[in-house]
Amino acid sequence: MVPSLARMSVIIKSQHETSVMTGNYEMAYICGLLCRLTGTVPPSLETPVQLQEDMMKLLENYSPEDDREKVVIKMLKFYKPTACWMIRSGSCTGWDWKRKLHGKDKITGD
Repeated sequence: MVPSLARMSVIIKSQHETSVMTGNYEMAYICGLLCRLTGTVPPSLETPVQLQEDMMKLLENYSPEDDREKVVIKMLKFYKPTACWMIRSGSCTGWDWKRKLHGKDKITGD
């Protein structure tokens, strides 16, 4: 997913209480957005699952300012990350997802 599509997806989904996240790009964008809103430093990146857990810990004492923030936090809380790894690239929230599993790109085999 292109970072701008992840951004638009999150914007649209934040307006609907029953929305769910469908991919790691959305999760990465939401984590970056929530770090910006809370003024916190993004957690270290090990795996998508670890990022989600660390981000939820950072949000324990945060009070959302409006319903859209509540929806975004709920989407992050209930998201089930896929088994992809991340690499630094400068897009989206500063992190881009690489489709790697067991050290090989699932698409190219590299």
